[in-house]
Amino acid sequence: MAKHTKAFKIQIAERYLMGRDGYEALGKEFGLAHGQVRNWARLYERWGEAIFDRSYTAHSPAFKLEVLNDMATNGLSCIDAALKYRLSSPGMISRWRSAYEREGIEGLAARPKGRAPMARRKKKDPEEMTEVEKLKERVEYLEMENAALKKLRALVQEEN
Repeated sequence: MAKHTKAFKIQIAERYLMGRDGYEALGKEFGLAHGQVRNWARLYERWGEAIFDRSYTAHSPAFKLEVLNDMATNGLSCIDAALKYRLSSPGMISRWRSAYEREGIEGLAARPKGRAPMARRKKKDPEEMTEVEKLKERVEYLEMENAALKKLRALVQEEN
């Protein structure tokens, strides 16, 4: 979830652009860094409200490299590159740069998000199992059955 809503960002940007408040005054009033207020105002001024829409675009490594090369060639800051390439977060460009400096072009490739799935345990054929393995499996089954019966007994007692 985003820390600040689209409406909040628009409100801050519009108040700055109307000329009533400065970056620092708005930052103090809302507990924001004045640089953040400046970034929102510049993005809003250039691209309008749509810049604050939630975007689920996965940028290709080629696009990321293009942005980084343009920054290096033309001396653009992260916010200038964000304005030019219609990216809502200059911080994202900083992460791309760090990943590129650490790992090269491989660092710009998208990685899967979230936890890795758990490995499934394969059941062996009973013919292939040793006597000890068969007994362990039987004990595991009986323990699960016992736990289920205990829960059932507790539920029945709870009703009475």
